[in-house]
Amino acid sequence: DRDLRQRHGQSALEAARSGPSAERQTLTEGAQLRAARWLLDDRDAAGSLELLHSLPPATARRMVAMRLQLKAARLAGQPAQALDTALLLAKHRAFTPATANSLVRSLILEWLSHTHDADGVQRLWLGLSAVQREMPDLAAEAALRLLAVGGSAVMARQWLQPVWGALQSLSSSWTPDQLARMVQALDAALADAQSSDARQWLARVEAAQLAQPQDARWQYLAGMLCLRHQLWGKAQGLLSQAVKGLQAPVLQRSAWCALAELAEQRQEPAAATAAWKQAALVA
Repeated sequence: DRDLRQRHGQSALEAARSGPSAERQTLTEGAQLRAARWLLDDRDAAGSLELLHSLPPATARRMVAMRLQLKAARLAGQPAQALDTALLLAKHRAFTPATANSLVRSLILEWLSHTHDADGVQRLWLGLSAVQREMPDLAAEAALRLLAVGGSAVMARQWLQPVWGALQSLSSSWTPDQLARMVQALDAALADAQSSDARQWLARVEAAQLAQPQDARWQYLAGMLCLRHQLWGKAQGLLSQAVKGLQAPVLQRSAWCALAELAEQRQEPAAATAAWKQAALVA
């Protein structure tokens, strides 16, 4: 019964404000925070945020108030504000380090998905800490988002450069999804074979592939770069091997499409049709 609840809440607030001075602040804060929580329970994120923002600064800095603000900002689709609040909570050790890192990472990714222009993506990236910029999934998603909104491929490669060494490490703790997404980001950022650093990146990728010759992700990336540099035979061999071991559907589909284009270039329509069909069948 929201109406009855609201009347009780308003009565409690009025009683708190006119009560004994020793209890006035505590009871008033309690009633206000409870009202903000009720609005959040009702999924009225805007109303909850408005009430939280109207609190005195000392009350707004309380841990319980900041937790409510974090939930309300996420519910309202305001990832920038949610991130600021989460960083404050992490600073005050409201979460374990692992939980804080996971929360901050997810909020940054959410913020990226709400950013629709290259300048906004760049501002977001520059606002991250050095540690955050070296998180593989953040670097990959930021580069892909920058390219998706028409940003500079040169800048995307600069963002990916710091995690290049970790990507090649056999002792890496990256998940298969993180690795696949990084390969996808590199593939997108290295689309221009005429760029000034294209040959340098080709040499890097080929060296990484030779160091881990059985890794389908490296076979794929090296094959795609060879294709763009018109190294047809090497591209054919690498991509033919890659499609056998790739697990990420987006990479598998892309590899089959590249093989289809190679077959068309060789004027082998049957092989091209078979490769296009395989690309279409990828789940």
